Amino acid sequence: MYNQDVGHCIGLNAMKLWRFFAFMFFIVESYAATVNGISDKEILNFIKSQLSDWSDVAENSISSEFKLKKDKKTIKKILVSYGYFDAKVLTSLQNNNATFDITLNERYKFDEVLLTYVDQRNYRAGLKIKQVFDLIGIDYDTYTDTKQLSDGGDKIADFFKNKGFAFVKVFPPKVQCDKKTKKIKVTYEIELNGKVIIDKTVLNIKSKKDPKLLEPFVRNRISWTDGDVYDRQKIDDMKNDLMSSRIFSGISVSLSRPHKDAKDKSIVHTTLTIDMEEALLRDISAGLKYGTSEKFGILLSWTHYNVNGKGASLSATMDVSKHNRYISLKYDTPDFLYKKQQLSNQVFYKKEKEEAYDVFKSGAESMLWQTFGTKFHAGIGLCIEDSETYDKIKKEDVNFSAIGIPIGIKFDTTNEYLDPQQGIRCQAMLLPYMSAKNNITIFTGKASIYIPFRKNEFQNNIVLAIYSKYGTILKNKRYKTPRDKLFFAGGSGSVRGYGYQKLGDFSEINDKNKDVIKSDGKPLGGESLFEIGIEPRFRLSESLGVVAFVEGGNVFAKKMTNPLKKLMIGYGVGVRFFNAYAPIRIDIAFPTKIRKTKRGKKIDSVFNLYISVGQAF
Repeated sequence: MYNQDVGHCIGLNAMKLWRFFAFMFFIVESYAATVNGISDKEILNFIKSQLSDWSDVAENSISSEFKLKKDKKTIKKILVSYGYFDAKVLTSLQNNNATFDITLNERYKFDEVLLTYVDQRNYRAGLKIKQVFDLIGIDYDTYTDTKQLSDGGDKIADFFKNKGFAFVKVFPPKVQCDKKTKKIKVTYEIELNGKVIIDKTVLNIKSKKDPKLLEPFVRNRISWTDGDVYDRQKIDDMKNDLMSSRIFSGISVSLSRPHKDAKDKSIVHTTLTIDMEEALLRDISAGLKYGTSEKFGILLSWTHYNVNGKGASLSATMDVSKHNRYISLKYDTPDFLYKKQQLSNQVFYKKEKEEAYDVFKSGAESMLWQTFGTKFHAGIGLCIEDSETYDKIKKEDVNFSAIGIPIGIKFDTTNEYLDPQQGIRCQAMLLPYMSAKNNITIFTGKASIYIPFRKNEFQNNIVLAIYSKYGTILKNKRYKTPRDKLFFAGGSGSVRGYGYQKLGDFSEINDKNKDVIKSDGKPLGGESLFEIGIEPRFRLSESLGVVAFVEGGNVFAKKMTNPLKKLMIGYGVGVRFFNAYAPIRIDIAFPTKIRKTKRGKKIDSVFNLYISVGQAF
């Protein structure tokens, strides 16, 4: 029979031949799956992603019935996870189509969350009902999402680990449904396994040099002592502090098998062991940057993170661009006199060729920083500086030799330095200069906040970044201040819509028309500075993001009275390419006002392009 069919098919067209081979290998037209009754796209897409593959199922086969039952159970399970405990699912197989008709019925809400302690019945965590809801990340009387309950178990475990219960175990939640009220009651059973006392902390350091040299450095970053209650937050702070030093490539913490206290059965004792492995201590880096007015620049640096074996670092930096030549050598000594006290010593040479001035300067600075807690730093120091400035406005040379006493504070709760996604970053510096000819005091302050709005597998995929900057020069008038000490604004790291140092007043302004500047006009700088900016950041994938920004700012000849009235506004968009080190940013920015000279030459570019590493602020 088959031979007759083959002989007969030789003369048939291609379609008939394809149908014959489909029959030979029992291939039939594939099924499609249809889901009806769900309007919520999130739930619908999730259900479709979990359904079986119906493309290879034969009609009226055993496998089709099996998959139909399997998918029905999967759908009901997903609907329950979203709070539809009474949902009904009807199935059918017709015309090569698997259909799932769903009736959701009323969605259940959270009503009560209880914590019970299986090994310490009388223990009370002191949490009120609202605090329990907040702890696991849900709101009272909101619709049920059992994924929140699953994640809530981890959050409960973290809460108790921070209270000393290092060996706590949280069992999967038990859910009770009330069919009448359409509310659910959730119970978490918790096995505390005793509050943990750290009897001893052991350090295991793998280092090419003598590991004992690093022990004081490590122990000064441990905030607990033998006999203290276990606190995981303190351990996390210690790990973050040590990793930020770049001395270690990995840190792990382990606890020995606990043994019960002789007097109190609710207490257990353990030994905490910290294993650390030294990283590659020498680092060489190079970077390129570009700005429409700044042109290309290059940044080179070399660092040794443990040059003396005790945690001290030595670094050399060179920054070369169209306007600047900067070279510095820096030596940082940790725990100088006290715990968490750092002495930073630096020498530098700088050459600037700007529109308003040329300057050659060299100097040295010694700054003593003290850390309070983990986020706040305060410092005071001594600096000397010698500079020769040619003022292109006044056509004169100005020599400036002075001693300064810098006083600074820093506060930083952000999660990353080059790509912050949450937290606050503030810093302020007061720098009084004392010289034979002139005394000036310069104050600068900057604050930024990063607000995450949505999270996904790419961490915070929407972040709103806001910054503001303020500066003023005290105890002096502008004509007594060397021009390179005045404030200038515009360009990368400032208001990007305007070119480098293009904000503020220019020399020889035509009083009849403030928007017209004479052809030989140069930026004057000012004794006061104000900037403000907002930038929403959108993470599209693991390696790609986009931003939009609006920024305003200006420099003022004297002390500003109402800076918002004279803001120069710029706006733009940008792309971020993410990698393991830091995002590469490309921004294009536009000014809202394009000023011109008397001869009609544009002072401001139609747009400014920037390429650099790290977020703008």
